[in-house]
Amino acid sequence: MHIYDIYRHPDYGYQAVRRGFSWQAFLLPSVWAVRRGLGYITLVLVIATSLAFDIAELLGQWAGHPVSQVMILVALSVVVGLKPGFDGYRWHARALKDDDFRFQCSVAASSRRKAIRAAAGEQPFAGAVNVAA
Repeated sequence: MHIYDIYRHPDYGYQAVRRGFSWQAFLLPSVWAVRRGLGYITLVLVIATSLAFDIAELLGQWAGHPVSQVMILVALSVVVGLKPGFDGYRWHARALKDDDFRFQCSVAASSRRKAIRAAAGEQPFAGAVNVAA
C-alpha cells in the first residue's frame, strides 16, 4: 500500500501523486522528469546527468583504469539521483498545482489507478482502500 495525493482538474480529470521516495526519479531522473512534464527541472536534470558522465570520463582517464571510471560514474549517478528521488513527487505535485489542478484528498491504495478510482467514488475492484480528506 502506498499513499497518494489526488488532484483534480475541471477539464482534465484526476491525477494521483505518490508520496515518499521515487525510485524511478532516482535511477532515471531525466526520463522521469520528461514523463511528468516538469519543464525546466527536466533541463536541469539532463545537464546534471550529462555533467556526471563527462566528469566520470575525465576522472576515469586521469585515474587510468576503466574500473575506476565505472565506480566514479556510479557514485556521481547516486549523487545526481538523490535530489529527484527525495523531492520528485513534490515537484510533480507543484507542477500539477501550477496547471490549475486542485488537491482533493489523500488515498492509501496499491496503485495509482486504484487511488484515482477510489477518489472518484468508483471502486470496481476488491481490496482495502482508505480515503482521507
